[in-house]
Amino acid sequence: MRGVILALGNFDGVHLGHQEVLRRAVEEGRRRDKRVVAATFHPHPRAVLGDGDPPKLLTPLGLRTEILLGYGADRVWVIPFDHELSRKTPEQFVTNILVDEGGAGVVVVGENFRFGHKAAGDFDDLQRLMGEAGGTAVAVRVRGSSDEGGISSTRIRAMISEGEVAEAAGLLGRPYVLRGEVVVGDKRGRTIGFPTANVLPDADAVIPARGVYAGFVRVGEEEYAACTNVGVAPTFGRAESRVEAHLLDFEGDLYGRVVDVSFVRRIREERRFSGIDELKAQIQRDVEEARLITGGLG
Repeated sequence: MRGVILALGNFDGVHLGHQEVLRRAVEEGRRRDKRVVAATFHPHPRAVLGDGDPPKLLTPLGLRTEILLGYGADRVWVIPFDHELSRKTPEQFVTNILVDEGGAGVVVVGENFRFGHKAAGDFDDLQRLMGEAGGTAVAVRVRGSSDEGGISSTRIRAMISEGEVAEAAGLLGRPYVLRGEVVVGDKRGRTIGFPTANVLPDADAVIPARGVYAGFVRVGEEEYAACTNVGVAPTFGRAESRVEAHLLDFEGDLYGRVVDVSFVRRIREERRFSGIDELKAQIQRDVEEARLITGGLG
């Protein structure tokens, strides 16, 4: 069979369901001795079609690409989503985009995947159209989670927005990650003995609920346990919410570096303290708890 194995989906989050689609595509690639291409859309369709507010992203494009490659894709193909693409019929989408442009011989999708103008096409249509083009299509039945709701990017976004990062990690198959540049902050943490990296995440990324989290910060090839605060620092009356990570057992200057902040477990909600001494005592307890949590994962 000619053509590549195409794993097709929006893939925001590359959660356990998406991983099953990729896994099946990799199996097909090995069996047929073909390259595996993960095809994702950018920007998010809702950002183009105006179907409500566009969702914040679990994996902005650069991070999503790295994760897809890490799960076995030989290449990532970013399909530009615009009004022209949205108006293509199912037949045009398969023939012009997947087969002619993407070189697909086998297309692997989740069983509920819809495509074409007004989502008119379903898997039966995909299978028929790929067959007419000399290829085939494979539907993957995505396992639901053991509790109500199943696995979906929408559900994971809601969990993270509520601070339920441990629960979200169970559906992602890994802790949630924010990638961002370390920028100059107030430098207040350094003065009280807990220097932090002020991380500026992608504007489209989902930000966890305000609070203190145990997790890790990856700097290049190195990873450090971290205690990360998300919020406005109410003790100091700051209006702007920030992501500030205190890296355990790290010394150095991170300004200008791009780092990955992962969120393993929420330690507590954000709150105001009566003064610096009470704040410092609480941060010390937070750091000790973060060390215990992350130490069990090392």
